[in-house]
Amino acid sequence: MIILFFLISFLILLSTLGYGLFVTKFLNIKEFNYNYGLVGILGLFTLSIISSYTHLFLPHNFSHNLFVYSVGIVCFIFFKQKKTRELKYISLVFLLIFISIILSKNNEDFGYYHLPNTLQFSEQKIQFGLGNLNHGFKHISSLFMIMSLKYLPPFKYYLFNLTNLLFLVFFITFLLRQIYLRHEKNLNVSNIILSLFLILFLTKFSRLAEYGSDISNQIIISIYFFFILELLYNEKLNLENKISYLKLAFILIVFGFTLKFISIIYSILLLPCLLIIIKKKNILSKLLDLKFISVVTLSTLIFIFFNFASTGCLIYPIEQTCFSNSFNWALNNEVINYLNFHYEAWSKGGIGPGFSVENKEKYVLYLNWVPNWFNVYFVGKFSDYLLVILLIIIVFTFIYYKEIFLVKNKIKIVKRNNFALYLFLIIIFLMWFLNFPTLRYSGYIVVFLLLAFPFSVLVEKKINFSNKQVTKKLTILLFISYSIFLYKNIYRINNELNLSEESHHNFYNFPLYWVENKDFEEVILNNHKLYLTNGKCWNIPSTCVTHTSTLKITKKNNYIFYSKK
Repeated sequence: MIILFFLISFLILLSTLGYGLFVTKFLNIKEFNYNYGLVGILGLFTLSIISSYTHLFLPHNFSHNLFVYSVGIVCFIFFKQKKTRELKYISLVFLLIFISIILSKNNEDFGYYHLPNTLQFSEQKIQFGLGNLNHGFKHISSLFMIMSLKYLPPFKYYLFNLTNLLFLVFFITFLLRQIYLRHEKNLNVSNIILSLFLILFLTKFSRLAEYGSDISNQIIISIYFFFILELLYNEKLNLENKISYLKLAFILIVFGFTLKFISIIYSILLLPCLLIIIKKKNILSKLLDLKFISVVTLSTLIFIFFNFASTGCLIYPIEQTCFSNSFNWALNNEVINYLNFHYEAWSKGGIGPGFSVENKEKYVLYLNWVPNWFNVYFVGKFSDYLLVILLIIIVFTFIYYKEIFLVKNKIKIVKRNNFALYLFLIIIFLMWFLNFPTLRYSGYIVVFLLLAFPFSVLVEKKINFSNKQVTKKLTILLFISYSIFLYKNIYRINNELNLSEESHHNFYNFPLYWVENKDFEEVILNNHKLYLTNGKCWNIPSTCVTHTSTLKITKKNNYIFYSKK
């Protein structure tokens, strides 16, 4: 079973690379054909567009998905370079990281809306007003669309977690190849930032079940920041490189906010890049080519459309973008306002498992929430994350103690205004902190960069990645990081294997994750079949509902619309 699980997963990886190679050719991004990590990320982006548009007309069933991945395999065979070692490198990373997908326990939201949403996309074509069925269907992410393509025989929905594994594999491959193969072309500060990112994700984000739709989004933002940094300050980039980098930055930020819309706050980093480019008309004219604009526009429009189809809002839960009075299947204004307020109160520590502040309206005003947020969130989750970052910086400093403190020779660094970029990071942090100060809401990376970026600037004059001794030390550091990653996963798997069959999240179905057996009832409403249950839907066949008393179903032009009576 586990061998077949591995082989199918690897074939999906190759197919995803095929789509990535296709889009690099389509957009004429030659600079990164060598780096299969970035190619894979672009493949996931391409699949998010393909899956979204095909879902308008088809469910993502076995036939659909087998066809999609078969086309990807053909693209990989056709577009891959004849003599390349990249496949060996990414295969090795895939093999080393694969252990993380062997899990029995998923994150707390998996049975609530990740699995039900993805199953809905796999078993049904698009339906309107899904947000009226239960709270989980209001949350739209391109991650669920990509996950639905993993609905394949014989594993069905047990391959859904593979999407997050691919994000991690492609990210690690990108970082390794960029650091070791292209270090001379990168800014020195970029190499340090990439190294710190690599250590962070291997040690902190080692448990795939915690990813949800949050960490995959943070992976995209991490790569996006690298391109922003290079665009602003790397004078070694020629015109073709700058155009490719800017295209990639735009694609990544679009991909990022389709995964988690909150990450749009990072788009302000494009402003200084655009200000520079506006002065250079030769770059601007080549950037505005039809192929590039089409790809970015198609991705943005379909994401907005699926938000609209589910909730009646172009961007849920922003009331100003909602059409509650125009469509009977759209969420009403009261529900949208309530949920918007609920999310804000929750993110600011006013609501949690088993507790709620008395006057939530007063609590969220101004900075009234800060003392309680400090007690219920900062002490514990936030402070632990800060300690992880500081520990990474301390260990990095210890490993490179000689280069930083003892060696007098300094590397020549082109002067640049690092303060301007850091100011933008502070603005992003304030936007995050004042509105939704929980790390999973796109806070991980900006908090990390507020500490890691100034540290990288301070030591970049000392650490030369062209020096073999420097890269050897980095290899040792990464070996330690991977050992932590491996230990944490082995320890986790061992604990899960020791759970009894009566326990939740047991590994009776090894190597496949645990699914709660839910009681449900088949009901017919307006000649349409639904499956009624209490609480979380888990793997109940679509369409899963938690109530029918106030539900109304209409059918028009062979499409289903759910509304409230």
